[in-house]
Amino acid sequence: MKPTLAQRLDLWARRLIPVVLTLLLLLLGTVPLGVPYLGSVAPAYTLMAVFYWAVYRPDLLPLGMVFVIGVLEDALSGLPLGVGALALLFVYGTALGQRRTFLKRPFYIAWIGFAVLAAMAALLVWLLITVLNGSVIGIRPAMFQYTITVALFPCLAILFVAAHRHIQR
Repeated sequence: MKPTLAQRLDLWARRLIPVVLTLLLLLLGTVPLGVPYLGSVAPAYTLMAVFYWAVYRPDLLPLGMVFVIGVLEDALSGLPLGVGALALLFVYGTALGQRRTFLKRPFYIAWIGFAVLAAMAALLVWLLITVLNGSVIGIRPAMFQYTITVALFPCLAILFVAAHRHIQR
């Protein structure tokens, strides 16, 4: 039986949830909230989303969209264009390559994997910005952002799991 227009639109909307959710998290991470010094150390929400969707539903967040989201995040946050995008692509590719390690395992395994990849991504961003600046920049904000990001990952994972279940209905 051929699906109706409403059914096709519903399916299309469900398949857009990971991209829309990641874009909303991008905005949440870049919009100034009026908290002093939070802008430079805001959690890496998009990194969390990219990791989750790369592991659990890579078909719904394609590589090209990860790049676009990364460049948009760079533009909105004031990073040199391509730095954040490269970090997101690194996390996406590595998580995708290690999917079997995380699938059907307890959540803490994915959390540990995310912590390792987030550390590598933070180091990559710090290194690239240092090279592009021509001088060593302080690593303390990157370490603080990393800590907040890893600590908040379980909270956002609850949101991602709920969205994932909604997609599958």
